[in-house]
Amino acid sequence: PGGVSLMTFSNRCFPTKAIAMWLQADDIGRLTIVGSYYHYAAEWSSIEALDLKEMQPTPERPSPGDIMKNPSLGLAWMTAASAVAKANQGDPMFVVKGVK
Repeated sequence: PGGVSLMTFSNRCFPTKAIAMWLQADDIGRLTIVGSYYHYAAEWSSIEALDLKEMQPTPERPSPGDIMKNPSLGLAWMTAASAVAKANQGDPMFVVKGVK
């Protein structure tokens, strides 16, 4: 009692090693597949599905008037927005957590 099981995964796989249902599912579908394995394999007191990738918000763009007064604001915003966009790319990370 009280034991915890964690199953982590992303959306990458080797297609020749995955079941067809996994290949046809989207991220929510894959969370459902793993959660179903937990549900039907044993009695868990709780089963949770979590998305671990935190998306960073894009910084607010300065107004055209502010940029006209201080052109460096536009460059600073472009640099920051580009860095955030790059950070938000990449693989998601999911976890299904079962507690006995």
